[in-house]
Amino acid sequence: MKISGTKSYIQIEDENGNIARFIGESCLGEFYAYASPVQWIRHRGRVTDEDRMDLICRATRYGKENDIRILFFDDDRSVMFETELGLKTEVYFSKSELLFPTVVVLSLFFSALLIAALDVVSLEFYLAFCTGSVLFASPFLVWGLRICRFRITAEGCSVTVTPTVGKTDTFPVSAITRIIRKTRKDYGYDEIKKIRIYTNRRQITINRELEGIDDMDAYLMRHVDAEKIITEKAF
Repeated sequence: MKISGTKSYIQIEDENGNIARFIGESCLGEFYAYASPVQWIRHRGRVTDEDRMDLICRATRYGKENDIRILFFDDDRSVMFETELGLKTEVYFSKSELLFPTVVVLSLFFSALLIAALDVVSLEFYLAFCTGSVLFASPFLVWGLRICRFRITAEGCSVTVTPTVGKTDTFPVSAITRIIRKTRKDYGYDEIKKIRIYTNRRQITINRELEGIDDMDAYLMRHVDAEKIITEKAF
C-alpha cells in the first residue's frame, strides 16, 4: 500500500492498483482526511461504498502497523475504526530530555570512581563526598525516571495512565467527570498549553512540554461530552 498527500488531499494506492483520493492533508508523516467523498483515480470493476470503507479500514490498519498516524473523520467528526482497530493516542516525555539528568548523574558517578582510584583523600572525606553526590543526584534520578516511565495512552474508549511511581491505572473515557483546557493565542491560533483531566479517583495534568498533547486534546474533544469540558483562554 502506498500513501501520499498534499495540503488538500491524501492519495491511497492499494495492492490491487486501485487509487483513491480523499479531501484532507498531510503533515510531517501524519495524514488526516474526511472519509467521504472519495475520488477514484483508478479502480478495477464496479465501484461500491464497501470499496471505500474497506480501503479506509486497510489504510488505517496499515498506518497503525507501520507507526504512521492516519485518521479518517466521518461526517460527525468521529474517527473511523478508532475502536475496532484500537488506535492509540499517546502522551509522553521526549527521550531527548534524558540528556541533562544523565550527564549530571554520570559526572558525579565517574568523579567518585576517579577519587577512589587516585586514593588522594581520606576515607571520611570520600564517604562524605559520595553521600553528598547521592543526595544531589536524587532529584535528577527521579526526573529521569519520570521521563522514562510517565505515559498516558488512549486506545479506543479506554485511557491508561502510567505514573512516575505506582501502578498503571486504566479507566473508561466515560469515567472522566471534568476537563479543564488552558489555551493561549499563538500566531492567531489557540494553542493548548495545559490539560487537567478529572475522574472520581484522580487528577491528571498534561503540560505543553509533553509530546502528543495536541493529539490527546483532539481525542478528548471527540470522546468527552462538551458540557464536561471547560476552556480557559489566556491572553
